[in-house]
Amino acid sequence: MTASISETIKKLVDSEAAKIDISTLDGQTIRLNCVYKESHSPNFFLVFPPRKLPENIDLTRHCPVSIKAGETALTLTAKIIEIKGDRTLELVAKNTVKPESLREFFRVNSKIPIIASFEPESSDSTLQAWRLEGRTLDISGSGALAIFPEEPQSKNKITLILTLNSDHQKIECIGHIVRSKRIRRGQFQISFHFDYISAKDKDTIISFCLREQRNQLREKVQTAG
Repeated sequence: MTASISETIKKLVDSEAAKIDISTLDGQTIRLNCVYKESHSPNFFLVFPPRKLPENIDLTRHCPVSIKAGETALTLTAKIIEIKGDRTLELVAKNTVKPESLREFFRVNSKIPIIASFEPESSDSTLQAWRLEGRTLDISGSGALAIFPEEPQSKNKITLILTLNSDHQKIECIGHIVRSKRIRRGQFQISFHFDYISAKDKDTIISFCLREQRNQLREKVQTAG
């Protein structure tokens, strides 16, 4: 542990808003809002709303954490060292993360149009072509969580088209379904991982995510004020 990360943690203000991506033993990544609480640096606590922490947390994995710091956010990786009750985690900070390194980390809450479709590779395939239009709940450089009116009929080699902004900037890539869950009103919540995406398109998504994160933090600061 370097002195710099410890000194950085000491400068954080107690009870600031934070977010964490927690890995579970069944291979899922769950993003949760929480509150940062001081401890003996580089250790710190995160406190969660009731009944939000998963029961099957993978304690071997490092977690990306974002903690509000003024009008920006400090992003770092941390290791969970103890689960305290059902609402608190104690962590130790490992290192800060540069914004350009966030491509595999944070998802940003963002509702944008998404089209998922599938075309069989040959006419002999038993799988049928399909196309669904939906809207994302969150997005990152490596995947997206979205809502669709129907459940996709296949899970792999799915073409995804995302419209990032009002200028109708479109990103196209190939992905697969990580998990699918039926929710209210017959809709389906689908989590995608991007398997084939160009470096340019991934950078475009990351830039979009960072811009959205800044806008959301700015709105929270204005609301708090």
